Amino acid sequence: MAPAKLYNELLPLKLSLEQLTMNGYPFWDQTLNQAIFAPTLTNQRDWVVANDFFRKCSRCSKDFQLNSDGTMSPQKCSYHHRPKFDASIGHMKRTCCSAKPGPSSNGCMTEDNHVFHSAWEDTLWDFVVTPPSKGMSDYRSNKVYGLDCELIHTLNGLEVARVSLVDMKGRVLLDTFVLPQYEVVSYNSFFSGVTEKDMESAISLDTCRLQLFQYINSETLLVGHSLESDLKALRIVHYNVIDTSVLFQSPNPHKGYRKKVSLQNLATMMLGKVIQSEKSGHSSVEDSLTCLELLAMRHVTFVK
Repeated sequence: MAPAKLYNELLPLKLSLEQLTMNGYPFWDQTLNQAIFAPTLTNQRDWVVANDFFRKCSRCSKDFQLNSDGTMSPQKCSYHHRPKFDASIGHMKRTCCSAKPGPSSNGCMTEDNHVFHSAWEDTLWDFVVTPPSKGMSDYRSNKVYGLDCELIHTLNGLEVARVSLVDMKGRVLLDTFVLPQYEVVSYNSFFSGVTEKDMESAISLDTCRLQLFQYINSETLLVGHSLESDLKALRIVHYNVIDTSVLFQSPNPHKGYRKKVSLQNLATMMLGKVIQSEKSGHSSVEDSLTCLELLAMRHVTFVK
């Protein structure tokens, strides 16, 4: 199928402005000349002012405090990996041990530091908007790409450490490691698949975005799973998004709303494939390709 035809058929599946807002996507404020986020139940502590040193650990949920210069002193963190719904067995299970999901006084894993998601509020000045189309001849405008990032924990919350961009034919257009701007607290290797050694070949965030913008502009359709997290880490504002976490939401009969299903479980249920295994961890290439496979499945149904 011609790229322009596929693009036009998929365009109705992109998130509306209301959906972008509800799902925590970044917007650009022309007056403030920075990114802004509509407040939601989950992002109220995403951005903190310069004199706010209080943080909540995203692993063990304990409250703690940074030093006055923004650094951290070692503090023991005992935790479990967050339980996940396993589609193959039909209920939640832990990936770290055999303990049943639920309140636990002691985790099975221990680290020397807490980790957190909150970033300094002035980081909103670091965001950029995807470049506008240069006109009818701009090859980027009618393209559909899968995008996924791997994130690591730093002294400025979550930062991007790997970026992958793939096309609808499964070709990898970009797959690069990215240097964090702040000191690394945890590479989160079990989930991210990223290690300290990977940083030897990493490029800066600015260089990474320039490379991305060789393929995408403001009209490009980007496909991903909860892509707001990736765009937030990339410090990019982009509105043309197809989000498979929204596209494949499932009804929650007990609470009266639709809930998001993890990409891992969607891959199992919809595609019959295993991704993000405990042995290999996450791969941003594999995840972005999986999102495109899910989209292809929905596209066949959508155009019938």
